[in-house]
Parts: sequence; C-alpha cells; structure tokens
Amino acid sequence: MKNTVKIVALVLALYMTVLVFAGCTKEKEEPKATGPVAFVTVFDGQNQVAVNVPVEKSDEDSDGKWTINDALISLHNAKCADGYKAEDGGYGLMITKLWGVENGGAYGYYKNNVMCMGLTEELSETESDHIYAYVYSDAAGFSDVYTFFDKAEVSGSKGDKITLTLSYVSFDESYNQVNVPLADAVIKVNGEKTELKTGEDGKVEIEFPGSGSVISAEKDGMVIIPPVCSVSK
Repeated sequence: MKNTVKIVALVLALYMTVLVFAGCTKEKEEPKATGPVAFVTVFDGQNQVAVNVPVEKSDEDSDGKWTINDALISLHNAKCADGYKAEDGGYGLMITKLWGVENGGAYGYYKNNVMCMGLTEELSETESDHIYAYVYSDAAGFSDVYTFFDKAEVSGSKGDKITLTLSYVSFDESYNQVNVPLADAVIKVNGEKTELKTGEDGKVEIEFPGSGSVISAEKDGMVIIPPVCSVSK
C-alpha cells in the first residue's frame, strides 16, 4: 500500500511539473497578430519616435470602421499614453495632439505614401497599410516636405547590397500629388549620417546594415519629413 501511495505521489508530482513547464513556455511565446495589421510610423518634429510599429485592427473610436484614427489611438495607447487627441474641426476630425506634442494643428499623415483625405479613411483588412503621421517642424509655414523610400522594409544578410529610391511629394496646379526623385540626400542609419548620397534619380545602394536597423535621410537646404525603411533578417 505504501508503495502504491508513493507511486501515485510521484506521478502527480511529475504531472504538476509538466504543467508548470508548459505554463512558463507559453508565457515566453511572442504574441502573434490574429487579424489585420497596419504599420505605423510617427515623427514628432525632431525624431522618428515610432517606426513601422504593427497595430492590430481595433475600432478604438467605436464608429464601426477601422480607420487611421483607430490605428493612431492604438499606437499611442501602447507606446505613448495620453499622447494623442483628435477633435472635430471645420473639415472633420483633426489631430490636436500627436506623441504628446500640441502645436495648434500643424500635423500631417500619409497612408502608403499618399496624402490622406481624413482621419476617418478606412484601412485595408487584406493588405498591410503603412501609416506615417508627423508633426510639422515648421508649424507656421508648413514648409516641411514629405519624403519616402520605395521600400518600407528590406531584408537580407551581411554583405548584401540594398538599393533604395528616395522621392519627395509635390503637387501640380490641380493639387494632384506628384512624386519626384530626391537627389543629394544624405543617407542615415540608426540616426547616424553615412557618406552615401542619393543620385539624380533618387537611388542609392547601401550595404546591409544589420537586422533591426532603421534607414533614413536628410537633405541640406530642405526641411523634410524623414523617410523610413526598416531592416529585418
């Protein structure tokens, strides 16, 4: 009888050990997206404070749609609590605070490098949209120029060469968006200037900088919203 009790106790102990081990393993697993995802970047007027952060679908403002406003609310709830606010204005919903910056309404935002018509613009549930929201550094003259690379993310390994094309957004006489190659822009990696510059066609070849890096650029004589390209494996 005593041996039977010991065996039962041993089996129970092993069973509990397996449960504990399984529980610890589960807690260490990285959370995975279970639905549509948008990637959000934020420039606060000085720095890119969020770069291609994945945000899952969530109707944060309870309007029955998944919109740019929802994605910005979700991002701020996760990364910058109380840093975002949007209010109804003369032309619809407008940003009044972005990443904690309140400057009287000098903000902009693009979806997939196209100027948006409003915060209530809906996001795709089948493709991953890229949203770039920013604070104008020139809050009076709105002279900041939006720029972007042709790739939001690149992957590779050490020794690989990456080719990117940098463009800036202009507008024609009918206010239609026109994308123009940006020449002589200095390439930056993780905030540090390199010796690389874009050519007349906006192209530049970069040696793979390593997973987790962020490629951007700056341009002498032009106030730009800096482009962003994330580097992964």
